[in-house]
Amino acid sequence: MFRSSREDRNVVGRSALGSMSRPEFAGVGAVYAPVNHLPPALRLVVLTVCVLVAMVGCSVAWVDQQSYIESPNICRAHEVDRTDCQHVQRVQPTQVAR
Repeated sequence: MFRSSREDRNVVGRSALGSMSRPEFAGVGAVYAPVNHLPPALRLVVLTVCVLVAMVGCSVAWVDQQSYIESPNICRAHEVDRTDCQHVQRVQPTQVAR
């Protein structure tokens, strides 16, 4: 049932989860419902495959993070005397005609 935002205003006891209970949102049970129709042995296989895919994804992300190069420390405009950061040539903004 759709209710206008005017009806929802200032209602005591509402939580953020209430907005997710509307018909346009599918619950977690609806997403995993097809797995519940499988026999227990196949459910275990599906769970194992999902865990392995997650482990591979995390491993790839971890290996990729090892080659991360930190961004240079850029000085702010008023920090002209600092030596532990990189000073860059500042470009003045231009006025755009509307």
